[in-house]
Amino acid sequence: MSVYFITGAALGLGRALSTQLVSQGHEVILLDKDLGALNALYDELDSEKVALYPMDLLGANIDHYQQLQQTLDENYGKLDGVFLNAATLPAFTPIAQFDYKQWYEVLHTNLNANFHLIQNTLPLLQQAKKGQLIAISDQNIEDHPAYYGAYGVAKAGLEQLIKTVAAETQQFSIECYLAKLETFATESRGRLFPGENPTELPQAEEMAKHILDIVLHGLNAEFVHKL
Repeated sequence: MSVYFITGAALGLGRALSTQLVSQGHEVILLDKDLGALNALYDELDSEKVALYPMDLLGANIDHYQQLQQTLDENYGKLDGVFLNAATLPAFTPIAQFDYKQWYEVLHTNLNANFHLIQNTLPLLQQAKKGQLIAISDQNIEDHPAYYGAYGVAKAGLEQLIKTVAAETQQFSIECYLAKLETFATESRGRLFPGENPTELPQAEEMAKHILDIVLHGLNAEFVHKL
């Protein structure tokens, strides 16, 4: 049985990935800061295949990440896959007016936290027969870069980070993927575009299926790139 670790797992894409992985018989460790939403998802899934790890990436320090690695190692000994999905998307703001405190918070949650997560899960991925590291990015930061602010900068940094990891782990049995997703319906997008009809957009479940089709089954998905 394969074991997958998913950040931002309680809602949206993370929830869809979690649900589909469990439905395929895999174990999942779900990290999110929203304990209520985590518990609600846990109640819906096969509890024997689900473990919850409540954690706020913005407030976490190095000790929390080291404890995460220790807990995962003691309970599982390896990870078959890590999905770096958690992110915060603030309101669209031009750089000239971007609040500097929010800038640091977004960069910390969307980029620095992923650096720590990668450092502390790589040893567990190396213990798997074929460890897979998947970073979730956003095609919109290239197609429409204006006003994405710290979110766009952090996603661009995450893309470079995952490319660096891929180049540095070629001697190990680790596969790195970059999923540059097109626009799809999310709660955060609904807040930013209240006049948009979410039913006219691709849904999180559809995006999750595309990602898993290539990561787990080797099928084609043009926005998921194996590095």
